[in-house]
Amino acid sequence: MNQDRPNTGECRCEEALEHLYEYVDSELPDLDLVRLRAHIEECVTCLQAVSAETELRVVLKRSCVEVAPDALRMRVMTQLSLLRTTTTTD
Repeated sequence: MNQDRPNTGECRCEEALEHLYEYVDSELPDLDLVRLRAHIEECVTCLQAVSAETELRVVLKRSCVEVAPDALRMRVMTQLSLLRTTTTTD
């Protein structure tokens, strides 16, 4: 997280909100996770932010169940391949 200081001490709202996505995704080192969790459990504002992000992810996951038609997927894959080819040859 912050390379300028050790990962000890209290966490502030700014730090918790800056690392909200990493916290929700459990992508933080253990010490940072413990610090953020301790802050979030006691801070209504940060707890609400975590709850809102978690709920948003649930809604998005539930809403995004459609699969693109095969023809569309093939066109997209072809275009991506063409872009990669032109990018690597430039």
